[in-house]
Amino acid sequence: MNLMLSALALSFCVPPAFAQEESAPAAPAAEVSDAQKAPPRPSLLEEKKEEPAAAPRGEAALDPAPKTEPEPKAEPKPEAKLEPKPKRGSPVAEEFAFAKAAAEDPDGKVQEAAVEELALFVRRHPASEQAPEAMLLLAGLRQKSGDWQPAAASLLRLLYEYPDTKVGLRAKSDFMTVIEKKASRRHRPILNDLVKLPETSDKADRLSALWERLAEQAPDALYEPVAAEIRDFTVRFPGHKDGDKLQAALARLHAANDKFAAALLSWQKLLSLYPDSAARSSAQMAIGDLYAESLRDPKKAIDAYQELVEHYPKAPEVLPALENSARLFDEKLRQYALAVEMHERVVKLFAKTPASLRALKAIAKLQRDRLGASEDAVKTWMRLSSMHGGQDGVDALLQAADCARRDLKDFARQAEILRKVSNDYAGAREAPQALYDAAGVYEDSIKDGAKAIELYREVGSKFPSHKLARRAEDRAAKLEGK
Repeated sequence: MNLMLSALALSFCVPPAFAQEESAPAAPAAEVSDAQKAPPRPSLLEEKKEEPAAAPRGEAALDPAPKTEPEPKAEPKPEAKLEPKPKRGSPVAEEFAFAKAAAEDPDGKVQEAAVEELALFVRRHPASEQAPEAMLLLAGLRQKSGDWQPAAASLLRLLYEYPDTKVGLRAKSDFMTVIEKKASRRHRPILNDLVKLPETSDKADRLSALWERLAEQAPDALYEPVAAEIRDFTVRFPGHKDGDKLQAALARLHAANDKFAAALLSWQKLLSLYPDSAARSSAQMAIGDLYAESLRDPKKAIDAYQELVEHYPKAPEVLPALENSARLFDEKLRQYALAVEMHERVVKLFAKTPASLRALKAIAKLQRDRLGASEDAVKTWMRLSSMHGGQDGVDALLQAADCARRDLKDFARQAEILRKVSNDYAGAREAPQALYDAAGVYEDSIKDGAKAIELYREVGSKFPSHKLARRAEDRAAKLEGK
């Protein structure tokens, strides 16, 4: 009984597969496939031992050591066929196509936004084959929106930058139409004449000449777009040979449109960036003029003028710089002695020229009217007469004589100067009268009858055909008869 119970318990503890495996007879080795092979399960009573993982089903078990022979490549799975991608143009062409589509969109708001797209395209790709058409589209949109001045500038740039393209003739025609409709009568002849291109094959030279000419001849016609074009030019062609001239044109353009601070900075930029420019002295002069007239700072103006005189002593602007300094010292600062000093420098640097003549007259006037130095004024007039002669010399002596009488009360000096007129300028129409007046001074003011008779007789002898000759003889006779 106990033996039967033990056998029964053992039959429940052994897994069925295991039991079946032990009880079933072994099949011949040749008839068992690899897929049917399975490792024997360990007995529950035995310790488990780690075994290598079984090979995947359908494949042979791997040897413990790796084989050196390459494994056979698995054949790729067939992929779904894709549609071929459409061919794309160059990035520049596609960018232009996008901008052009926006420009031709029937929606006005889209067209308005396309202006910036086209302007950006032209700025980024000025050498592209699409640039002329882009610029023509840009000009058309600007004209359509009422911005005729930027449109005109764009058409001019198109014409000068791309003269040999198929849109060049169209640009010329559109420009002349815009000018006829929008520009003032005063500007039309000047602007229409710009369609005649200069005889040069260099694109940068043509553009530089265009903007210089516009700034010079019609600065108020297309001010803002031309200023923008000049700035763009300096970015595109930073080493251009006429960069300083274009910078000067920009400064004049600003000044002509009452943008005085911008003009000042433009001139100062020229001095900073172009140390070898022939326009430096004129730039320095322009800075002084801006301070003197538009910015109303006479001291800074004089500083600028004096810097010009110091650094460019041979420049043609030296004379106006000194004259302007003298004028500012006189009229604005009321520093008359310094004004005289400026005029004296003119006399020294430009002796026996119309400039020194003006300076001597101004000095004498300042000395007499502002400084109360009549004696110095008389000496200045005498210098003027000696240096310049002619009618100016005569007039200077007559003024000196008047000053000696009125201011100095020096009648002998007056008579001496009057007689000098007849001696130095005997051919002058004032000479007989000056000598007759000198005799009168001796007769009436100095009370020297003998000297008066001498001079009256001299009038008759030196100017016998003059109407004063007989009168002078009568006065001499009367004085002798007393």
